[in-house]
Amino acid sequence: MSCRKVFPRGCFSFVFRNGHQVCGLMAVVLLTAFSFTFSAPYAKAQSKDLLATNGEKVERLRKMNPFKDKVVKQYVKDSLQTLIQRCEVVLKAAYMKGEYVATHYDVPGWEGFPVEEYTYYTSKDVKTGRPKKGRVYLLMPTAEQLAYWTISACWKTVHSLDYVYTNTLLRFIRWQSGAQFAVRGVVYEAMYTAGYYEPYIFKDGITVYVKDPKMKAGDEQLAECTEEQLEFYLNLTDDDLKPYTGSYARICSTTREMYYSWGGGEDVGTSSFREGRSLNFMKIIREQYKRALKSKDNELMDAWCNINLKDYPYKGRD
Repeated sequence: MSCRKVFPRGCFSFVFRNGHQVCGLMAVVLLTAFSFTFSAPYAKAQSKDLLATNGEKVERLRKMNPFKDKVVKQYVKDSLQTLIQRCEVVLKAAYMKGEYVATHYDVPGWEGFPVEEYTYYTSKDVKTGRPKKGRVYLLMPTAEQLAYWTISACWKTVHSLDYVYTNTLLRFIRWQSGAQFAVRGVVYEAMYTAGYYEPYIFKDGITVYVKDPKMKAGDEQLAECTEEQLEFYLNLTDDDLKPYTGSYARICSTTREMYYSWGGGEDVGTSSFREGRSLNFMKIIREQYKRALKSKDNELMDAWCNINLKDYPYKGRD
């Protein structure tokens, strides 16, 4: 940091003009140290108060029902259908909705929910020379559900339904997941090498890691899952898994840190290192997504917006 940003213009020039370089600099150092010593406790107290204030504010926002607000009511009346059309574009990016197989209402942990089974194929893989087959259980929102979730998340976190916010959220979801919530199965993605589709195993909306090395398609088989492996992934239990997950939850890459910042009270570990990514986060994702499917609010989306929509300029937020 430049000294001129800290001390008044001409401070040092005054000292040097009067020939008291050493005394002047010592005085500055002593005054700075004195000031820090007596202000530090106050600064610490301020930070604690700020955390408490933010915590109370987040709790208030979490409990808010945006759809009782007259501005939101008017937006729903005037613009809901347009927003639904935009959400339909997002859902069209769902590349795993290939060949429909069946709807299951008895998937463990998701009893009563219409979990849809699909078989799908990637594009031609650069290493196998052919498409790779995947199987997955999906539980996706309707365009109307996604629209309501978008309204709720944007209103709660930035108190605005301006296009810049709704579009930022929907574009990210389209890019990140196509709103595909994988309950079980394999998700092929060419993340690191163009055209080389690698399998990511999912359970309850997040990447998981199986204990049995025979049940992971590695480079030795060109990352192509066998029929046995594909069947295994659709019937995963927690006992089949290593004690950690990936970092990002569907449908918009919600992290553990976002969960905490949005008032999450359960210990779900940390994203900072692999062994710290507790399986408990998977349970939170499952329960929050189940609640979302029965309401107009998605807490996982709220948590993402709470962190990411703040980077955009806006007016009117308290």
